[in-house]
Amino acid sequence: MLTQNTYTVNQYHFGEIRMILIVRLYPKREINKVWEFIENEIEKEESGVVTPLYASQTEGMCEVSTIFDVKDPDNIAHFLTENISQCDECHHTKTVALMKPVFFPIPKKKPEVLHRYILHINTHPKYYKELYNYLIGYNYPENIFPIYVSYSLGDEDILMSLAADSYETMKDFVRKRIQSKEGIELSALYPVIKSKRFAPLSKLVEYQKKLLAEKAKKIPEEEIDLEFDWTFEEYAKLTGAFSRDL
Repeated sequence: MLTQNTYTVNQYHFGEIRMILIVRLYPKREINKVWEFIENEIEKEESGVVTPLYASQTEGMCEVSTIFDVKDPDNIAHFLTENISQCDECHHTKTVALMKPVFFPIPKKKPEVLHRYILHINTHPKYYKELYNYLIGYNYPENIFPIYVSYSLGDEDILMSLAADSYETMKDFVRKRIQSKEGIELSALYPVIKSKRFAPLSKLVEYQKKLLAEKAKKIPEEEIDLEFDWTFEEYAKLTGAFSRDL
């Protein structure tokens, strides 16, 4: 079992990397109207203190998640009180701060087809650090690629984004390597069915480089695919996939 100090994480570079917030938008009835609003309006939020990075929608969760880089949490107030108020279809919102996010590079050597997934984990506070470090330090198989791990301590305690060659691969991983861990109270896996990037890919690569786990920093740069867009800008095309609590 990994201890709390198995891997350390780069600290934020204030003035360059600030804070990452997820704003979750919940529709009254039609989630596509919320998605269309974000696509058409989100670029208006670009400023020196707020940068929309990307938005995504997962199967099984009736919400649109929009990820922002902000200088200060209060900077998101304009989006929440002014911009979103113009979206009649948005019923309510939740804002989640990613705490100690850790990013991983995608290697050049990978399956031709990958799909992205979001993993929510709930646990007792005494297991926070142990599970966080377990996910950072785990030796993932060649068909599963971690993208980031973070505390969120909102609806879930730990949030993880991964890419894998199939939904079956991810279900098997969660059952054998997540559910089996002591302290796991609930884990839920969600396929990403829509995703769109708003910031330049170079900015996401910058985030990745400055918030790499120590283990990931040892990977030679020539083995990393710096052109790989882990937000999967094109709409994901998943057939037969469904989410469930595992």
